[in-house]
Amino acid sequence: MILLGFGTGALVAWATAHPDWVSRLPGLSPPLAEIPAPRAHAKAAQQRLPISLETQLERDPFALDPLASLSYVPAIMYHDVVAGRKQVWFDTTAAELRQHFEAIKQAGLTPIHIDQLYKHLRDGDPLPEKAILLTFDDAYLGLYENAYPLLKEYNYPATYFVQTGFVGVPTSKDHFTWDQMREMDASGLIDFAAHTVNHPPDLRVLDDARLRREVFDCKAKLEQELGHPIHYFAYPEGNRDERVKQYLADAGYRMSFTMDPGFTGQSPNLLEVRRFNQFRITEAIIGARTFSLNRSPDYRLDVTQPLALTDEVINQVRVLTLRGGRAATVHAERRYEVSTLAQRYQADAGINGSFFSIPWINSASNVMVGPAMAANHKTFIPGRPEDDQAIRGRPLVLLGRDRLRFVPFDPDTMTHLENIRQLMPDVTDLFVAGLWLVKDGHALSPAEINSFRLASAAEFRPRAFFGVDDQERVVIGVTKTHVNAAILASLLPKTGIREAVLLDSGFSTSLVYQGEILATGHAGPNQPSRPVPHAILLYDLTRLWREDPHPEAKAGSEGDQLEGLVQLLPASDQDAAKAQLESVLASQRTLRRGDRGAAVVAVQLGLSHLATQQGRLDLLPSGPDGVYGQELAQAMAELVLAAPERSEMGSPLPATPTPLVAGTATARQGVDIIDAQLLRRLLERVNLASPSVLVDTRLERPALSLERKPTRKLLPRVAFGQD
Repeated sequence: MILLGFGTGALVAWATAHPDWVSRLPGLSPPLAEIPAPRAHAKAAQQRLPISLETQLERDPFALDPLASLSYVPAIMYHDVVAGRKQVWFDTTAAELRQHFEAIKQAGLTPIHIDQLYKHLRDGDPLPEKAILLTFDDAYLGLYENAYPLLKEYNYPATYFVQTGFVGVPTSKDHFTWDQMREMDASGLIDFAAHTVNHPPDLRVLDDARLRREVFDCKAKLEQELGHPIHYFAYPEGNRDERVKQYLADAGYRMSFTMDPGFTGQSPNLLEVRRFNQFRITEAIIGARTFSLNRSPDYRLDVTQPLALTDEVINQVRVLTLRGGRAATVHAERRYEVSTLAQRYQADAGINGSFFSIPWINSASNVMVGPAMAANHKTFIPGRPEDDQAIRGRPLVLLGRDRLRFVPFDPDTMTHLENIRQLMPDVTDLFVAGLWLVKDGHALSPAEINSFRLASAAEFRPRAFFGVDDQERVVIGVTKTHVNAAILASLLPKTGIREAVLLDSGFSTSLVYQGEILATGHAGPNQPSRPVPHAILLYDLTRLWREDPHPEAKAGSEGDQLEGLVQLLPASDQDAAKAQLESVLASQRTLRRGDRGAAVVAVQLGLSHLATQQGRLDLLPSGPDGVYGQELAQAMAELVLAAPERSEMGSPLPATPTPLVAGTATARQGVDIIDAQLLRRLLERVNLASPSVLVDTRLERPALSLERKPTRKLLPRVAFGQD
């Protein structure tokens, strides 16, 4: 994806000119939101209201619920059912239909009504564990004489799509009558739906008047004859375009069916629901599987277990996993090697995190695909709208206090922290992973994996994953062997993993433990992976307890705060910036408009941190690099002198002067001079001096023995191919 702008564009050229930018120690600044048009984006963000998970305001009426994309509910399309020999190739004999029904029964599938499917696709309503929809097109008499008795025998509901102009009219085949329709309708087994009036083979070529008659009059006639609303439609021969779909929407149809093969939950929208034809019944039965949010476990993690490293070979694939401890995520303001992040935050282990927007190796962008919140800044960063729509249904990973949950991401309801807290009130970390690998202890099938539309899933590369095992320990892991996502998924249940998701893989793959790089995305074992902006860290609480048996929150001093600010700079500029800013704090100098240098850039970065906390993505959009200009002056006025009383996370901010009134000279012109008092206010608000360790080491339950040591479990290896 190509980004057209950067929220703090003034720093891009400067960062490019400093090649050690990505290798320096990270600071604690929250991510800078990278957006194509900062001011327009900020205005849109300010206008968006939180959307309740219950009401889902202003949702696209034809969008599928994210839960539906995790379900594999087939709809089977039949046409005529004949007692003897087939007249055309797409006929089904009664004997064949009985065989299909027996196969459905033996496989444990449950046929459902079309209303049930609609509510599942639209709202995520639960369905039986293996659901299937049976549909029959074209109102043939054989559907009354041959299919209907079998449906009654098996007590299977079905949907008949009817072209009203053919009811009771003999053509090359006979058709059932309105009286026969009313009989079947009264049985409660057969649901009737629209299939036009005259079955034109291609609705796209009709003029507006005829298209309207075919779509509207069919619905009206069915409702008149049957005495109840008709909500569903099937396109003759599956042909449609945007104009045809708009006519269906205008007529009041809720859902329409195509002849495109596939499971219903992987349909693009409710006006293009997929169906398998009867010849693919075996594929449909094998793949049938229903996901329910009620079956999305809220894992209660056992964080007292010391970290355990496992190195094993399964089916000639070498898999390394680290299990146990307490997890935290880092979303840095730039990209770093995972080992650097683990060292900075004093973690025992770490792995590269989820996907970021610009994959180019020479980019420093930290913009994630989808929303993110991390322990190093505790700020909810919304995803870019264009990304959010593309990742509908992918796993949103929620970490709370010793809790872990994986839910399908819904861009209509999960772009605000308060909505996500309805799923996990104590959420501390979140990110969107690439796809599910394992669910309920079962590997996802290749077809299920393909449904997430992750282009790189089929590629063979070193893979990284995150999950939870049967002992409710958090798990991070990699493959040293190059595999695709489907192969990885097939292996993980054999290692005792209950649920797992795919992390960014390939050149990003990196696993570190106790300062040692165990795996990289490169062929050379000592060649670090490419820097990443997001990582998952593990902390061995037994180690932390031994080092500090009585952990207490430690407030950062002014010196700590200043140190945190200058650490945002490359190492080569930190000493100069620190000396200049210390002289400001000592009232020996000030920063003024027109000043240049690393100290000014450090202030810009601190303001960017504060702007992100306050949701101000329209500040510091451009300007001369490292120069105290109008953008910096205005940001100081609005973010430091006129800061809001509460932050994004709802925590109180330090006391502030009376907010500036819009239109005052200071608000218009900004702050011309940064003196000691103003710099102290900036440091207090930015508060970069947070503890290095990102997890709370305290427990609400009795701790286990502190004498347990971290363990390495090295299983016997067997021969495997070169990576």
